[in-house]
Amino acid sequence: MKNFYHKIDYQFSDEKLLQEALTHPSLSQENKTCANYQRLEFLGDKVLSLVIGEFLMKKYPTEMEGPLSRRHAALVSGETLAEIALLVGLEEVLQISFGEKKLGGKTNKRNLENALEATIGAIYLDANYDEAKKFIMKFWQTFFEKDVTPPKDPVSQLQELVQIETKQLPQYITTQDGGVDHAPTFTSKVIIPIHNLEFLATGKSKKEAQKEVAKVALKYFIKD
Repeated sequence: MKNFYHKIDYQFSDEKLLQEALTHPSLSQENKTCANYQRLEFLGDKVLSLVIGEFLMKKYPTEMEGPLSRRHAALVSGETLAEIALLVGLEEVLQISFGEKKLGGKTNKRNLENALEATIGAIYLDANYDEAKKFIMKFWQTFFEKDVTPPKDPVSQLQELVQIETKQLPQYITTQDGGVDHAPTFTSKVIIPIHNLEFLATGKSKKEAQKEVAKVALKYFIKD
């Protein structure tokens, strides 16, 4: 843990928050008194989104919503989060059940992504927004410096396509509908109001389910 503290450049006042942020749901399922990272992950996701959005607004003062959304999506993507999680050594301190460990849970990208967001949420609660922002600005710096053409993820691409015809955005409804606590499955429905259309898809996380259903919708609108 000393090594981890050194890597993240932050010392927790309430170490119970960090313990919660590093606890995989599989472990809390075995030990009912042990809180897992899911609540802190929810909070950390929102804090990260705000910090990244604020940064992009300042760095690209003339860009419109479409390009900004694509840049934002790339910076909060699972791939980016997993890479940063490995950079700070999250896999070394992540607490998981023996069964999850045998399945490769220590290096599972989704586990790392979730734990990193939970760590951000924990820093926010332990200190404040500024400390959480400091953490994000430090470890996302390399990605900030990559001034490349913003990628078009399926969610952003669908949004732009719909906005050509109307200002009413696609509406996503995502729910957990299966799996177990440490390996849930989600179903996402996207509603395109102007065309009175609905599409469904599933994924192992909310973000993955939304990305998959956006792909389904795009196939309907963009035919080969």
